Amino acid sequence: MVATQVSLRDLGLLHGTDKAGHHDYVRWYAQWFDDLRDQPVTLLELGYGGHEDPEKGGASALMWRDYFRNGKIVVVDVEEKTLTEKHTGINFRRGSQDDPEFLSALHAEFGDFDIIIDDASHLSSLTIRSLELLWPMLKRGGIYAVEDTHMAYHSHYYGANEANENPDLPTATGAPTAMQYLRRMADDVNFKGRGRLDLFPQEFWRGYALDWVHFSFNLAAMRKAP
Repeated sequence: MVATQVSLRDLGLLHGTDKAGHHDYVRWYAQWFDDLRDQPVTLLELGYGGHEDPEKGGASALMWRDYFRNGKIVVVDVEEKTLTEKHTGINFRRGSQDDPEFLSALHAEFGDFDIIIDDASHLSSLTIRSLELLWPMLKRGGIYAVEDTHMAYHSHYYGANEANENPDLPTATGAPTAMQYLRRMADDVNFKGRGRLDLFPQEFWRGYALDWVHFSFNLAAMRKAP
C-alpha cells in the first residue's frame, strides 16, 4: 500500500503558518503545486516572518520544506534570523526584496525559480519593485504569488505613500498601489493582440508573456506562459 501524503493544509497547520490559517492561501497553492510536490523545484519566498525577533518566524518555510521534499527552499528577509537544526533544508539569505544586486546574487546562486511568493513588506512600492526585478528570474510556466494584497487599500497601516482605500486612486506620490499594478497585468492578459497598454512606464512583462492572472481574497498570482 502506498502511504498517503500529508496535505499542504495539514503541513501548514502543523507548523503554524497563517497560510493555512485565516488567510487560507493553501487551498489555491495546493491546486497549483500538488503535481509538483515530488519534483526538484526551487521556491523563493520573500519574508521569513517574526518581524525583528531573530528567534521567530519560519513557519511557512518549514511547511514548504516538508511539502517539496525534493525541492530547494530559499527564504529572504531583511532581518537577521537564527536557524537551528530544526530548519535543516531551508536556505536563508538576509537582504532586501528591492535590492537588485542582492537579488541578482541570489539568482546566480540558485538559478531560475519555479515559484516565487512575496510575503514580505506588503508595501506597494516594494511589492512592485520586487515583481519587476524577479519576474525575469521566474521559469517559464512558473508562478509568482503576492500575499496580503489588502494592504494596498489600508493607508492607516502604511500611509498614503503606499496605499489608498479608494481603488481608483493612486498613492499620494502618484505611483500606483500594488493592487492597481497587479490589476493592469490582468488587463494585459485579456487585451493581448489588440495593441499596447502603455499604462505604466515599465511594462516589465513584455517579452515574458502572461498565461493567467488570479485574484482571490488577499492573494494575487500570475503564471508565466510556458
